[in-house]
Amino acid sequence: MGLVGVAVVLAVTWPAARARSKGAAAIDPKAVVDAHNRVRAKHCAPPLQWSAKVAASAQRWANNIRDRGCALGHSGGQYGENLAAGTSGMLDAAAVVGMWYDELKHFNFRSGGFSMKTGHFTQVVWRGTTAVGCGRSQCNGLDVWICQYDPPGNVEGQYRQNVSPLGCR
Repeated sequence: MGLVGVAVVLAVTWPAARARSKGAAAIDPKAVVDAHNRVRAKHCAPPLQWSAKVAASAQRWANNIRDRGCALGHSGGQYGENLAAGTSGMLDAAAVVGMWYDELKHFNFRSGGFSMKTGHFTQVVWRGTTAVGCGRSQCNGLDVWICQYDPPGNVEGQYRQNVSPLGCR
């Protein structure tokens, strides 16, 4: 069963000391975890924990995107990944997770499966994911957020057991 790619959605920085990334304000790991766990609870997904190891990977990728002139794209690494970008200073953890979660309205719970319109949502609520780490960079007037997930979600053939409807039916 192969992993399916997820569209661009989030990058956040929260290594242990709340490191700053060339012009990007420090990110609050608790705010990121809380934003994820609020929406995960609606789908009976267990709470995520912050992972400094995953966050370091996400921050490396956020820095790489910045250093390449803000060309958004996935890292292709070992973790699930959501990316987002928006006007500098306008996105916080709740807004970024909210953008991803909003894809819920396009997800077909009866058929399940991956879609480019819902891949961020399904990664956020994926039951089998236990840890999150994010990084953030700034370039061209944008804050670029990268959140990575361990173990990754969006595994073909596993949607029904990992993505529950609202109310956990």
